[in-house]
Amino acid sequence: FEVEVEDAAARYAMLAVQGPDARAAVAALADGELPARMRTATLRVAGAECLVCGTGYTGEDGVELLTEPEDAPALWDALVAAGAAPAALAARDTLRLEACFHLYGNDLSEDRTPIEAGLGWACKLDTDFIGAEALRTAGDPADRLVPFAFTGPGIPRQGNPILVEGKPAGVVTSGTLSPCLDQGIGMGYVPASAAAPGTPIEVDVRGRRRAAEVRGKPLYRKETE
Repeated sequence: FEVEVEDAAARYAMLAVQGPDARAAVAALADGELPARMRTATLRVAGAECLVCGTGYTGEDGVELLTEPEDAPALWDALVAAGAAPAALAARDTLRLEACFHLYGNDLSEDRTPIEAGLGWACKLDTDFIGAEALRTAGDPADRLVPFAFTGPGIPRQGNPILVEGKPAGVVTSGTLSPCLDQGIGMGYVPASAAAPGTPIEVDVRGRRRAAEVRGKPLYRKETE
């Protein structure tokens, strides 16, 4: 296809409005119906023209609003007045980790394949995308990215060593304290033989071994009516 890719990031500011009441708060300010999940619509929100996206990276419902940078401060103020609470990046990171959403630079890198990272569902190996042949011939991965939770005190952090049966075996790629679970949680690469949910592991947090357990995805599932 004859296409041209343009970096338009500087032309937009983005506000992510996420949470159980997010759509209602934005809908009250919008001049039309909000798009469904994974859909987009161009609407005016609090007077600002926005590309409204039914997306987010928190595991919660909500939308992301892309607007011109000069309109962002007034849009922010209108959203806060409508009941939205400002939240910094650490809050977003906690939510995405509870949902087991990958973060590039942490859980994903050029040194790991999508199969190792648990993203095989996104790779149609019978097509000719760039890298398909390498994945077809790679065989079963030696390591797997797994979610885990501490079974005692402690908070894992990126770079902490993971031990299996007392021996260094992997590394934490993302870690935090989950407010919803009230325990340390994270993701990290371990040998494929230790990737099954329920497998006991340890995480070396600044010289202290903390007991943990491999878990299934997501680490936290919100209650629904």
